[in-house]
Amino acid sequence: MNVMRWLLVLPLVALTAQAGPGPKKPASLLASGGQEDAEPAPVPAPAPKPLQTGASEAAVLRGVLWAFEPAPLEVRIQAIEDLGLLGDPRALNPLAQLAIDPNVSLSRAAVRAVGAIRHPRAEEILRNVVHHPAATEATKALAMELLVYQNTPSALRLVNTIARATNYPGAVLAAARRSVAELPQRRPGVQP
Repeated sequence: MNVMRWLLVLPLVALTAQAGPGPKKPASLLASGGQEDAEPAPVPAPAPKPLQTGASEAAVLRGVLWAFEPAPLEVRIQAIEDLGLLGDPRALNPLAQLAIDPNVSLSRAAVRAVGAIRHPRAEEILRNVVHHPAATEATKALAMELLVYQNTPSALRLVNTIARATNYPGAVLAAARRSVAELPQRRPGVQP
């Protein structure tokens, strides 16, 4: 489990690490050839980063760690759902792995989290869950219902195609047909 955790953590740590140049010398030191004056010029403070960026990176990292931590099921489910609420696309790859977890509660939480993030990768994950042979029928139906909320032409086309098909499990077909029935219908002759 420790190896798995590090495989998940290292890419996120690499994303959050920002190697910047060292501290700059004041202009007075550069002009005097490196000799210090009696009163060195004040070094301007670096511009503060927006709090949201650093905070969201740390939150994604903590969420992924807690989602894969050997903790009580309720804690892991809460961490997974929090990743969806953050809406950060960097959490999509770990969520994709959890979406096909054998534990139905974890997989459904991961699918809900993926569905909350609007991103091309999220649409791809939901498509894969619908077609994955190891996913349960209920998880596939949930992925089908959430696919509509990606609101892309390819996602809507897939939902329409599955709604007209006959070779999908009953719950998936029912979810697709329900989603198509709830979609607004285009009027003939009206351009979008």
